[in-house]
Amino acid sequence: MILLAEILRTIAIVALIISSSFYFQYLAKTKKQRKLTTIEVTMYILIQIAYLLFAISLLIFVFVGMSL
Repeated sequence: MILLAEILRTIAIVALIISSSFYFQYLAKTKKQRKLTTIEVTMYILIQIAYLLFAISLLIFVFVGMSL
């Protein structure tokens, strides 16, 4: 049962990464065409921060997790 939960969690993470990357590309394209609204600017920045934090957490998991 724990394995199933981990698989579902992984699928959810992948779906979130893919959907946020498409939305980020949409925002980047929209930014070139017109000025972004406040909510769009907020989402644009939050997606970048989320990718950065995800990359850092993945690096920590890989390097610290292997030494344990």
